[in-house]
Amino acid sequence: MTGESWRLLRHEAAPGAWNMAVDEVLLEEAIKGAGPVLRFYSWRPYALSLGHFQAGTVVDRASCAQAGVDVVRRPTGGRAVLHADEVTYSIILPSTHPIAQLGVIASYQALSRGLTLGLAHLGIEAQLARMEHAPAPLSAATSEMGAQAACFDAPSWYELLAKGRKLVGSAQVRRSGALLQHGSIPLTLVPQDLYRLLSFSNQAVRERAQQAFAAKAAGLRDVTSQRLTVDSVVDALINGFRQAMACIMQADELTPAELVRAQELERKHADPDWLWRRSKV
Repeated sequence: MTGESWRLLRHEAAPGAWNMAVDEVLLEEAIKGAGPVLRFYSWRPYALSLGHFQAGTVVDRASCAQAGVDVVRRPTGGRAVLHADEVTYSIILPSTHPIAQLGVIASYQALSRGLTLGLAHLGIEAQLARMEHAPAPLSAATSEMGAQAACFDAPSWYELLAKGRKLVGSAQVRRSGALLQHGSIPLTLVPQDLYRLLSFSNQAVRERAQQAFAAKAAGLRDVTSQRLTVDSVVDALINGFRQAMACIMQADELTPAELVRAQELERKHADPDWLWRRSKV
């Protein structure tokens, strides 16, 4: 990988449907053989994203509407993420790339090195979660609809921790051998903002789940005294990936054809229930 060229995209805040559409377009291009892409973006308005196969019933739609929070469905798996004060990254690799040819776990670990080095530039010492941090099996008391709906409620063993708390929530999908991995890196994490958007049978269960979440997850500002901005975090992560991949980052924009295709896909992603509607056709 030494000296290979990566396409670098830095995008302004945009609605969730557009963000997901662009990631999907870039994956389509990777399937056709386009080279590696590193993309950074954020969300306006804030959005709750669901994993590809996650049931929409975990969401309290009325609360989302009242809060002005969009609901979208990711092309990747995993559980619900509230995208608010954060940096979101995506990495897209063609099937011929050495990392795309690795297994799922090994590819997560390889890409996590870029995140780890990037956070180190911010003075944050992060480590890959170990097996002993794997979430415990669900009990009857914790398996209720909303209690395990949130991505950050427990780290997986390929994700990043600092001071024992999860910092980055990542998810991955493969299509025709091409790889898309994207992830949420909160600068500020406010558990109650997420948990008021999820469905629970009663307030007591909601509060217990929220407290458990708060003990397991953190925003970057919780683990460093440095003054962080979106731009400073993105700059650090670019340096981290450049170092980890030994690559050349080429700043770029979406092509006219990619913009047209993203507009087509945006209509699909604007409906968080599109997957279920399609399955009934």
